[in-house]
Amino acid sequence: MNKANQNITRTAMTVLMIGIMSVAMLSGCKKPNLSLSRAEPAPVVTAPLRVAVETLPASGVITVRDNDNLYTIATRYRVTPRSIILQNNLLAPFTLRPGQQLKLNPTRFHIVKPGDSLLTISQRYAVGQFQLAELNNLQEPYSLTVGQRLQLPFSQDFSILDTGLPKGIASTGVAQPAASPAPANTTQTAVASAPRKKFVAPTGDGAFIWPVKGEVIAEFGPAARGVRNDGVNIAAAQGDIVVAASKGRVAFVGTEVKSFGTLVLVKHDGGMISAYAHLGSVTVKEGDIVEIGQPIGTVGQTGRVDSPQLHFEIRKTRQPIDPRLVIT
Repeated sequence: MNKANQNITRTAMTVLMIGIMSVAMLSGCKKPNLSLSRAEPAPVVTAPLRVAVETLPASGVITVRDNDNLYTIATRYRVTPRSIILQNNLLAPFTLRPGQQLKLNPTRFHIVKPGDSLLTISQRYAVGQFQLAELNNLQEPYSLTVGQRLQLPFSQDFSILDTGLPKGIASTGVAQPAASPAPANTTQTAVASAPRKKFVAPTGDGAFIWPVKGEVIAEFGPAARGVRNDGVNIAAAQGDIVVAASKGRVAFVGTEVKSFGTLVLVKHDGGMISAYAHLGSVTVKEGDIVEIGQPIGTVGQTGRVDSPQLHFEIRKTRQPIDPRLVIT
């Protein structure tokens, strides 16, 4: 036996002896259960987010709190650690101190263009005008300036698309060129836009069904980095028929909400609204009454998705609810 083989043999013997000693030491102890089977299923626990999500102030300036680091701040305000570093010229090891002020840029924002108003912006992104005004600290008459950066709410409100104007805010605040500010003693010209027609939902039995067959690829509720899905995303083949989930009246058909592509909203009895997004084609028009199971369009890949799918929501008095709770 050569020297190399002798070394291998000694190593193997040493490992074997250690194993024998370990078994001997554990012989008086209770052996762990290493089987993959259980007498009872493990409980399912929904773990809360480690850092609660908060709204970024209109100024974009936040104050570092005790025990804060880049990751807790990024999670709290739904930004990336890298954006915090670049925006504030931080140097490694990126140590933060309580009371330190940081400037953050929101990840959801809109740059005001000529002709923009609170109404047009709210309809484009399906967010409330009150939310826009409050989030950006806008005061009456809610005037906008071309080039102004507006933070957008993360929560969406599809009802803004078919209920006209919220009480208290008119469709004013049309953006004016930044190079031509209005005199101090005058207000900027406000051009009113005609509110969208209001549709009354027909009486129904309250039953809901799934609008298309397919695999749910995104569930309702919180997801990564504080993002929330207000509905479910269902993968299906391009061109598959999408049907009305319940009897109702078509309240909106359009592409104003860019992230959702072609969108249809249906109003139902009892203050319920169902939403169907990323459609490829639409076979109904605003004002139509549709029966449960009636085709309203086809599955598509419009909006910000990379595969054919349907984003489906059910809302009651503007609040999103899990479709699984009302579909039997």
